[in-house]
Amino acid sequence: MSEPRSRTARPGRWIKPLLGLLVTAAFIGLIAHQVDLSALANAFASLALPWLLPALALLAADYALRILRWWWMLRVLAPGLSPTACAWPYLTSIAVNNLLPFRAGDALRAFGFRRQLQSPAMRVLGTLVLERLLDMTTLLGLFFLGLLAVPTDLFPPAITVSAAWLTGTTALLLAALLLFAPKLLGLVHWVAQRPALTERGLSERIAHWGQSFVETFAILRRPVDALALLGLSLAIWLLEAAVFGMVALAFGAPAGPLGALFAMATGTLSTLIPSSPGYVGTFDYFTLTAFVAYRIPEATAAAVAFSVHAVLWLPLTLLGVGYLMVRGRGLLAGASAAKTAAQSEPEIAA
Repeated sequence: MSEPRSRTARPGRWIKPLLGLLVTAAFIGLIAHQVDLSALANAFASLALPWLLPALALLAADYALRILRWWWMLRVLAPGLSPTACAWPYLTSIAVNNLLPFRAGDALRAFGFRRQLQSPAMRVLGTLVLERLLDMTTLLGLFFLGLLAVPTDLFPPAITVSAAWLTGTTALLLAALLLFAPKLLGLVHWVAQRPALTERGLSERIAHWGQSFVETFAILRRPVDALALLGLSLAIWLLEAAVFGMVALAFGAPAGPLGALFAMATGTLSTLIPSSPGYVGTFDYFTLTAFVAYRIPEATAAAVAFSVHAVLWLPLTLLGVGYLMVRGRGLLAGASAAKTAAQSEPEIAA
């Protein structure tokens, strides 16, 4: 009976990647329709390569702080964990997400490095959720800050409305976590004790998974940790905005600090739109649109957007893939077998 199920599941498995490729193609088509290709070639000809060196240095500082922030979350529940133990799991997960669909890098980070991180997989997944919420909160704040200097006729109102809805949703999620985090653990144990789970011998496992997942959210209830994480998040995205600014200067595009900040926030928020791995097309189109709102010519804005994308994508992907090739044998297989790993999670964590 299992064979027919696997055959019917295979086509559905590729629906999401296929839709992502279609979205990517649509946004690349929008860019091609909007930007004159000869002007784009001229813009690339004006690139001053030395400006990319400080951009890479800023990117290195950016990701050092990202790793530090992730370690800060994990070390609350794993005090013996060192920051260096978090570096390669973080970088390889970014590289795999850049190359593969289904957020495979997140699965790799959670299930492939559990022993190195001294944490069960569900705890690591909890830190990923917390990481996304912190990023979303910071990015939306920076987006609306940059929007203050943009004339209303130079930026699509639909993007502003979408960002406003996203802000409301994120605020509600954070408020719910802060208010109900102490009750989540009780809810987990209540669910775990349901007869349908108890009869199947799943209660202990569900309780363990749930506890490992929700315990990370208690970090936000500690003022020192919450302020440290928010401060690190702000510093992370300011550094990333500086990368955008440096690349813009490499093309002689005077976007200014606010323009770089706005382009960074807009382009990064666009990665929420399902697309191909690496966010090809979506990131470039929205970054271009944000730079145009700061009166950068379209061809130059497109060249800056493509170049920023390359600076953010290429070094991190090479680092992560290089690590996997040298020392990560078996990690990708472990990530793809996440379900099997999760089933043995309580025994491993013990």
